[in-house]
Amino acid sequence: MNRNYGFLLAGSAMFGLGFGIYEFVVPYFLDAHGVSMGRIGIIYSAAALFTFALWVYTGDLSDRVGRKILYVASLVTTSVASGLTPLAPIFAAQIALKSICEAGSKVFDSMYQLALHDEGSSHYLDHVGKARGLQALAGAGGAFVAGWLLLQQAYRSSFATSALVLLAAAVIFALGYRQPNNQNSRRKQSRPLRAGMSPLDLPRPLIILTISAFIFTVGLATSHCFVMQLFWQRKFAASTAVVGTILMLHRITIGVPLLFVGWVVKRHLKQIFIVFVILEGLALAVSGLIPDLTAAAIVWLAHDLLGAGVWIPIQSRLIQKYSHPSARGRDLTRVFATASLGWVVGPLIAGWVFERWYGGPFVISGVVMMLSALVLFALPAGDDEQTS
Repeated sequence: MNRNYGFLLAGSAMFGLGFGIYEFVVPYFLDAHGVSMGRIGIIYSAAALFTFALWVYTGDLSDRVGRKILYVASLVTTSVASGLTPLAPIFAAQIALKSICEAGSKVFDSMYQLALHDEGSSHYLDHVGKARGLQALAGAGGAFVAGWLLLQQAYRSSFATSALVLLAAAVIFALGYRQPNNQNSRRKQSRPLRAGMSPLDLPRPLIILTISAFIFTVGLATSHCFVMQLFWQRKFAASTAVVGTILMLHRITIGVPLLFVGWVVKRHLKQIFIVFVILEGLALAVSGLIPDLTAAAIVWLAHDLLGAGVWIPIQSRLIQKYSHPSARGRDLTRVFATASLGWVVGPLIAGWVFERWYGGPFVISGVVMMLSALVLFALPAGDDEQTS
């Protein structure tokens, strides 16, 4: 393990812990302050719009200034917004703070993937799987910490802890990570800012991946926004401790397979991608229909174990494969930023449906995810090897 890879793994783990606390607490905080499901949906959707507007340009900027400065900046801004969240429980302020947190988290997500690829592409699928896996497992720890703090109604302590962990990650990464020299040569080849920013200018395989990711994200956002915690509380009267345990296990079920997917998956990436997206959607849809807490939790927890825990590194590897080497940041963030618009739609669906049918967001989410897999059949044949 080289120095930079070690700091990237550490950064992912610390981000997972800090942001995991924030993600768990926010819906409870808003609900405790009397914000309706519909207005919470608006907060999440507005944050998605802001994230898209910012995210689509950060990749291009990273091709010019390097990944490190944006990686650190994303952690610092997310830390500040998390720390300020409990101090301003009014609707407009929560829109602004949630927007900053979400944008920061998405920029971080792009920068660590780009930085990993800059370290070398030969083991990229394994490396991104391990980084994402550690982030998810640390997020499980974040859910545990947040659940414990919420038992004491310690909202301010929860957000403060999140902010401190994220800030510490920024400082450690800034001091330890050394930006590779190959980023400097790529900056000279970068095209002018705003040139080719439309997703329609992407190569055809990336357009296919973008369309599929957008549809998938609509489904993901419908079930993985604020209703993810409140579903268990409202439908089954589950305690905060039980919900915290479920969400902690949720992180573990995605984190563990991600750690090993690079060792197991070597060929037939397209086919594996399609199968596991379908399995994820199926598990989510079925979980929303089950009337028993234990059975519903078991089926629901299978959705990442049999889904994103396998296909996330494959998707990232295919996007990197088809991205232009001198504009890799721009191409990758155009795919993810466009797909993120699904977060504008999903929370609005969830807010309206959840008030009428608690299991509805999970059912709709799963069906939409399965539809997204159909688009992937249009990917070129031959995407069956790991190396790029």
